[in-house]
Amino acid sequence: MKRRNLLFNRTKPFIFLLLIGMFSISSAEGQTFFKKKKKRNLSEDFLKTQWWLGIRGGINFTNAQPITRYSGFNPINYSEESLEKEYKNFENPGFQMGLDITFYHAGFSIATFPSFYIHNIGYESNRQWEGETEFDRYETNYAVDQSITFIDLPVAVKYDILQHKVRPFVMAGAFYSFKFASNKEVNIRETDYASGSPQSYDRATLNLNNPEEFMNNWGVLGGAGVSFDFWNIRTILDLQYRHSFRSVVNSSERFKESEFSAFGEVQDDYSLQNYSGSISFVFPLRYIDSQFKAL
Repeated sequence: MKRRNLLFNRTKPFIFLLLIGMFSISSAEGQTFFKKKKKRNLSEDFLKTQWWLGIRGGINFTNAQPITRYSGFNPINYSEESLEKEYKNFENPGFQMGLDITFYHAGFSIATFPSFYIHNIGYESNRQWEGETEFDRYETNYAVDQSITFIDLPVAVKYDILQHKVRPFVMAGAFYSFKFASNKEVNIRETDYASGSPQSYDRATLNLNNPEEFMNNWGVLGGAGVSFDFWNIRTILDLQYRHSFRSVVNSSERFKESEFSAFGEVQDDYSLQNYSGSISFVFPLRYIDSQFKAL
């Protein structure tokens, strides 16, 4: 009995220290869990309301939709339809470059993308004169590349379908575009049948700036995309469709004397439809502490 008491007395300090250690470990684990939960809540609160700012760029394809057709020639004994231009739909790529500014709150965002937006369109038209014989024939082909640059100011509302590391979203909005610059290149090629076999040659190539021929533009936009975060950088990929509601051509300048009109080349009235793909790299503007990691 004395031996048992002696053994108990000797081991009592060790048991006491063991209990203290177990309590300390349990307390530390509880504090660690609380801190992790607190950090997670801080991260969620941080992303719940946020301003994002960054750069944006991409590629686009434009279709010119004719509203009223015009020609530099007045038909006498042939149909006006033979003078109509044939537009290249969504064939000539343009590009856009600018800023991405977004205010985000609880799944919804208001975003604007002020950008230089370049539309490139192309079209062709043909003229043909025929005499009494098959050799009395003369053809002229006009191949036109028109580039129009706008300062684009869109506003869109975005909704995040999922709010995880990868965030798919949809968006809709409107845009107003200020005419900035434009350039037109006309290649004129002629074919003569008088020699018995067709002889083709390049008659002229005109390449001139023509900003006076265009006006400001406006319309609506819609699209979808996805964003994902890596550290403090958010990458955004989106596809958009834009539809304008007015002709971008300045009708008061159509028939004014110019090098283009001298060759019979004048603008139709047309609106612009546009598809674009863009990528943005944006950064949060609110303070980020050393413990934050983007979700």
